[in-house]
Amino acid sequence: MNSCAFKQFYEDDAARFWDPRVGMRGRDLTIYPLLKGLLGSVLEYGAGSGSLLLSLALEQRFTSLTGIDISENALGKIREAWHEMSAMRGICTQKLTLITPCNDTLPSVPDNSVDVILSLDTIEHVLNPYTVLDELYRIGSRDSTFVISVPNYGYIKYVVQLLLGRQPVTGSKKSVERWRDAGWDGWHLHTFTRQSLEILLRDCGWYPVLWTGYGDKGKGLGMGILRKKFPALWSGALTVVCKRKA
Repeated sequence: MNSCAFKQFYEDDAARFWDPRVGMRGRDLTIYPLLKGLLGSVLEYGAGSGSLLLSLALEQRFTSLTGIDISENALGKIREAWHEMSAMRGICTQKLTLITPCNDTLPSVPDNSVDVILSLDTIEHVLNPYTVLDELYRIGSRDSTFVISVPNYGYIKYVVQLLLGRQPVTGSKKSVERWRDAGWDGWHLHTFTRQSLEILLRDCGWYPVLWTGYGDKGKGLGMGILRKKFPALWSGALTVVCKRKA
């Protein structure tokens, strides 16, 4: 694949990100409670808008944070927001480091150096998920926690659509007819179910300790409980809290 074209692919994808100064929103509000009791260093692979990353950077329990994204535009917006936010709170700007990966690897990050690793709705975009998760295992400290989320192709809504011969829309707010301009299914390259994600995680040295899901629709009808308890079938996204195997 032409590297310039691939880079532009991700720059186009980054156009959808919001201003991180608005604080946590959407998915962030589901992920944040999963980080209760954790501390030390944090790395987010696929920082995106940076709204969760910068919110964590304002907390004293996290000593250093690293945001990874292939999009220079995305990192530029995060950097600008952090300079403003850190100055207002009197926090050293060097608490946060922003870097781009090198062929999905992180050569500048030392082995066993990160306590909390996040990869939220990201690995469906990378060329080789094994490369990324192997690298995250390498940099994780011996007692590190890894939180990952991916779109769930096993979601009952998508299963029904497939049975009807329709294309599930897992990562785009646009209909299939508009994907030429909006990007193929939100620029996704891979699909996952609970089975395939668990195989991937365990193969790369990550042991799942909690599976959950999220979503706003149907909460009043008990859908929120179903999504959390039975995410493999009832949630459009899978979220997994993992520990690093020895």
